[in-house]
Amino acid sequence: MKMKTASKATRGTFGALGLIFLVAIFLTGCNSSNFNTPAESIAATSGTPQSAMLNTPFASPLVATVTVGGKPVSGAFVTFTAPATGASGTFSGGTSTETDTTSSSGVAMSSTYSANGIIGADTVTATVAGVIASVNFDLMNTAGPAASITATSGSLQDATISTAFAAPLVATVLDANQNPVTGASVTFTAPASGASGTFANGTATETDTTNASGVATSSTFTANATAGGYTVAAAVAGVTATAPYTLRNITGAVVSIAATSGTPQSATVNTAFAAPMVVTVTSNGVPVRGALVTFMAPSSGASVNFAVGVNTATTNASGVATSAAFTANGSVGTYTVSAVVASGSGPANFSLTNNAINYAFYLSGLETLDGGPNFYALAGSVSVDGNGNVLGGEQDYNDGIGITSPEPSGDTIMAGTGALTVDPTTGQGTLTLTTNNSSVGANGVETLGVQFVNTNHALIVQFDGSATSSGSMDTQTLSSTVNDGNYAFTLSGVDTSYMPVVYGGEFSISGSGTALQGTYDIDDAGATKTPTLGTAFSGTITGPDAFGRGTITSTALPLSLNYYVVGPEALRIIDVDSINANTGAGTDDSAIGSAFGQGTGTFSNTSLARSVFGVGSNSLGNLYGAAGMFTTVPGMGTFSGVADDNEFDNAIVVTRAPITGTYAIASNGYGSLTIPAVSGTGQLGDVSMFGIYMTDPLLNLLDPNNTATGLGGGLIADLDSATGLNGTGVLIPQTDTSTASFAGNYAFGAQADNVPRGADTGWEFDFVGQGSVDDLVLSGSGLLSDPFFIFNATGPDGIDTASFSGTIKPDHGNVGRYTFRLDMGLTADPDFGSVIYQASGGQLIWLDVDASGDSVFLGSMQQQGSLTALPAAQANQSKGKE
Repeated sequence: MKMKTASKATRGTFGALGLIFLVAIFLTGCNSSNFNTPAESIAATSGTPQSAMLNTPFASPLVATVTVGGKPVSGAFVTFTAPATGASGTFSGGTSTETDTTSSSGVAMSSTYSANGIIGADTVTATVAGVIASVNFDLMNTAGPAASITATSGSLQDATISTAFAAPLVATVLDANQNPVTGASVTFTAPASGASGTFANGTATETDTTNASGVATSSTFTANATAGGYTVAAAVAGVTATAPYTLRNITGAVVSIAATSGTPQSATVNTAFAAPMVVTVTSNGVPVRGALVTFMAPSSGASVNFAVGVNTATTNASGVATSAAFTANGSVGTYTVSAVVASGSGPANFSLTNNAINYAFYLSGLETLDGGPNFYALAGSVSVDGNGNVLGGEQDYNDGIGITSPEPSGDTIMAGTGALTVDPTTGQGTLTLTTNNSSVGANGVETLGVQFVNTNHALIVQFDGSATSSGSMDTQTLSSTVNDGNYAFTLSGVDTSYMPVVYGGEFSISGSGTALQGTYDIDDAGATKTPTLGTAFSGTITGPDAFGRGTITSTALPLSLNYYVVGPEALRIIDVDSINANTGAGTDDSAIGSAFGQGTGTFSNTSLARSVFGVGSNSLGNLYGAAGMFTTVPGMGTFSGVADDNEFDNAIVVTRAPITGTYAIASNGYGSLTIPAVSGTGQLGDVSMFGIYMTDPLLNLLDPNNTATGLGGGLIADLDSATGLNGTGVLIPQTDTSTASFAGNYAFGAQADNVPRGADTGWEFDFVGQGSVDDLVLSGSGLLSDPFFIFNATGPDGIDTASFSGTIKPDHGNVGRYTFRLDMGLTADPDFGSVIYQASGGQLIWLDVDASGDSVFLGSMQQQGSLTALPAAQANQSKGKE
């Protein structure tokens, strides 16, 4: 364990000196002849109003002047604060707030301020200590110059000669980042001779201005007296290509076509839309049978792909034509599919939207940054399209010692092209996140190794050499509020003394997602007395933003928490406490975990039946892992089973240990489980006391989007600091121990600790992988994060790939338990004596119990589901072995 106190002392000294400095300023400004000093005032001197394109700097700094009685105040602290969400920006330090000191002229000037990636009004507030009033800088984040123009609607129309077309011509102008361009001049031009038409101004051309959505709409366009087909072009300055509208002047009767159903609707990129597009074709009110209808989708950008490439349909006796099934392509956006018919008055338009995929991610481990190894936690949300492009996101990073994301804004995740690369066969790849925080990752760029279990769930590790950690990534179901109801939670991290700490408990959210109250247990290795059980707390919760991020605040719970929504009953939570460099206020600690819904029922001892468990320390704790399985006798409140324990730091390895004990679960799901010592000896080493926090029996804790299998269970906190251990884990109902079910393709991962190479180097490595289990033989490959160079094969970038193999042997005396020597195919060719506990064929817990005592790992094996429609389904571009 590595203590980190120097930075705290430095901050404390800075805070004290700052206070002395402020007092000195105040005293020198006072004298006996004037006790009613005029109040200070602050004014915006320059830098407002102004605008800047997305992700670019504003031209001028923000300048504020502080005066008292009309005279400039020197040495005053002026704090510039940008919006926490929406259109905002960052100063040169990568944060959304900064404090500057006034000059002898009373002037405070900000560093360079840059717009973020969101269009809109961006109001920065400037305040000065001791002054109630504030001043605003009115800024605007704008789109870039026009980069494309498309015909949104109005094309593929017919009109009788000398009559008006049914619909106007509509064009959309976007910048290079697909943002709408406001105020652009779009010129519509029809042919000067032959079949053509005129706009409301009586000419063949007119210019219209785009609105806030980047849309320009023509006036009514009327066919001239010449029959025939032609093209009207829409053009915008700076874009070479024009947007074409195919029109036709006809002499006969016009057939009408109308959208009957299928508009508007939306689908996630690369997935099927729920309903077909349906049109009705009539002539003078009479259904037209046998008419060929063509559904015209955009040829570029957001669009659809029709099944078997068929985009036509023929009307039935009722004049109704139904499209073939269709799927959103990989691009995000709203667009129009036009259905046309020969001699039709105009297209029937269908408004469709391809939605991005939003993932919530969280992980923790050891960083090499900031004089590491240090514990760190990372949680966030990222939006991607179906082509692997990152569209944006936000995150919170906290190592509890110096590197934290700015609060309340967090870090911004920037757009990135081709950032997610995935092998469509294995589901393995990498995700690159470019942030505005240069302190994290490699100068602000983080790379995650990802191993998809299915399209909605992946195991992840940090994979860039700046840190190593394990966690998961899950698709988000976003809403504007957090659901009222009951939740269970656990957190694991470090306290203000950088000692390991865990929390577990339950709470209820009420008031339409605004208030919470509950009970928590804490086991803090740095506390004089630990654990402390059943402490009541209450607080407030803010609604989630566009990325599912919100805050949880409670004076009784000694943490400032942010959360990221996974779904209606799943939240990832992270402690974001930090010390303010200017004021010295705050605390340095870090923790991360999850909160899961408890459903609508109540709990009792019968809620805990036959189960598998896995529990372990965090990366800076007393390193250990334990796993096992047991059956319960609810009426007696007892259990019995078998378990394994690997206490790396305590040099204790216990295998195949029979365990018995007692448990109790209250109606709110809050409970405990005890594995008592027998004749003074622990049954499972030093592991003996669990807090239990039951969850919804219809919820999968490892894969919250899976509503079909692996349901039920609970969270656990190991509250054994009295014997040197604390940690967190899960209970999973054991529903299938058949060896025949333990077969097929699996995604797997683990957080591992090993004897370090030196006294000042880290001890952690992490891996994810994929492979097949055939006749209880595992064969696969994966990604290894090893920035502390535990393995000889690891290159200078701290990452590698490896093969994973071994024969799995059933423990016939304990069905559902297996022994397994995992072979990792590296130059050093290490192997690990392991044990596996089977909750079902889909979910298994594995633990390193090698008798050498040189290592410990704890992780899961999860049976792979469908990988169809993964974003960026392309060849894996992660690093290969050399």
